Amino acid sequence: MLGLMAMFLQAAPGSADPPPLATGRSAPCPTDANGDIVVCGRQGRDESYRLRPLPERYVEDRQFRLKLPGGSTISPHADQGRLGEVQAKVTLKIPF
Repeated sequence: MLGLMAMFLQAAPGSADPPPLATGRSAPCPTDANGDIVVCGRQGRDESYRLRPLPERYVEDRQFRLKLPGGSTISPHADQGRLGEVQAKVTLKIPF
């Protein structure tokens, strides 16, 4: 019965190629109604799980910066020390 169905599927009008076999390989790129080849690309196996950076409109700079004369900036921040204590720090950036 299964062989008979496969024979009818191969002889169906409008299908230029036989259906892909379940051999573990992916199906070839599809063609459109005019027979033109459609260019298709495949991602790597792990690419679909990779995190991508946010677009620029969603990234905001939340760090406080105070602009000083001459193009310098000063910004306070807190870091974790060796023993787990919080250290208050100030960064001074001077362009040269």
